Order: sequence, then structure tokens, then C-alpha cells
Amino acid sequence: MATKERLEYIYSLLNEVLPNKVYYALYVEDNAEVPFIVYQEISKNPKTYADDLYLLKQITIQITLVTKNKDVVLEGKLEDALDLAGIDFRLISEYPLIDTGIYRIYEIKMEEFKNE
Repeated sequence: MATKERLEYIYSLLNEVLPNKVYYALYVEDNAEVPFIVYQEISKNPKTYADDLYLLKQITIQITLVTKNKDVVLEGKLEDALDLAGIDFRLISEYPLIDTGIYRIYEIKMEEFKNE
């Protein structure tokens, strides 16, 4: 799956969790009202080589759920959507910001093959 298709796929999954409140990191609306989700591709590293060319890259996508207060129902809805799509995720961190709310950060890994 190419970058554009991969990001569109992730967007569609996240948009089912919070319709019209999902942003790519560079396009977060000023004063976006919580809750909302921000996602971004944070790394793309070659993993397997043949004849000095990569065959496989591992892509890391960060997903941040921002809520006013701790919202275990919405967290569960996001995690269930990822699980149902067969996407393994890791919870990286959760922290509060006084003016905004709770930031819950997930990381998912995807693979890109050279012949795609």
C-alpha cells in the first residue's frame, strides 16, 4: 500500500470513531474542539534489503486522541476500531495539558513492499 492510500485508509478508520474530527498533523484546525484525533506518519525505515536495494520498509504512524477528560468509552472505541481492522497498536503515552485536556498517544506499524 502506497503512502497516500495508507494514510487515506487510516483516516477512514479514525473517522468512523470520531466523524469529521480527525486531522493530519499539519492540518489541525485552530481552536479545534475536543475530542479530536490527530494522526501522522513519523518514520519510514528500510528493514529488508537485496542487492543493496530495500525490499521492505516499516512505517510508523502516530495517533493522538485528545479529550477534555479521561474518556474510557472513546478510548475503547478507537482501540476496537484498530483491532477490528487487524491493526496492532501500542499505547505510548498519556498525559494531561491544562488548557487542552488528555492526550493519549498510540503507535501503529505498517509495512511497504518495494513491488507496490
